[in-house]
Amino acid sequence: MLFRVTARCIILQDGLLLVQLSKKGDFYRLPGGRVRPEETVLQGLQRELMEELGIPKIGDARLAFIVESFYRRRSGIVHELGFYFLCKSPIGPNVKPREDHLKLRWIKPEELNAKNFKPSALASYLRKLDGARELQPRYIINVDVGQV
Repeated sequence: MLFRVTARCIILQDGLLLVQLSKKGDFYRLPGGRVRPEETVLQGLQRELMEELGIPKIGDARLAFIVESFYRRRSGIVHELGFYFLCKSPIGPNVKPREDHLKLRWIKPEELNAKNFKPSALASYLRKLDGARELQPRYIINVDVGQV
C-alpha cells in the first residue's frame, strides 16, 4: 500500500469552480498535488500552484475539507490524505496552465458528480459550496477501490 499526502485549492470566481482535467481526460480534480516529505501542507500547495498555474502566492487559504481516500492504481491500493483549502486567488477567467499535460476549466459546482470528479465523495460537498468563508473544516472518508 502506498501512502501520500496531497494539498489542493478550491478556487471559486463568479459562481464557477476552477478544475483540472485528468491526464486521460476522464475526470476532474482540483488544482494542487502531492506534498513532499520536507514540506508543510501549505508549502506543498503553494509550490504546486506555482508550478501548475504560475500563482506566486495563494494568499488567504482556509482549510475546508480533509479527505482520507483509498483507491486503486496499477501498483496497488493508495491511501491518500488530502487537504482541501478555500483559496483567494488573483487569477482571472483566462488562466493558462504552465504544464503541458494540464487542462483547466471553469465549471458550475453543480456539474460535479461521483463519476466525473475525484475524490468522488467530495463532489456532493462542492456542489453545495457557495464560497462561504465561515466554513468549518469537514473530515470525509472516500473509498473507491472496487473489487480486491
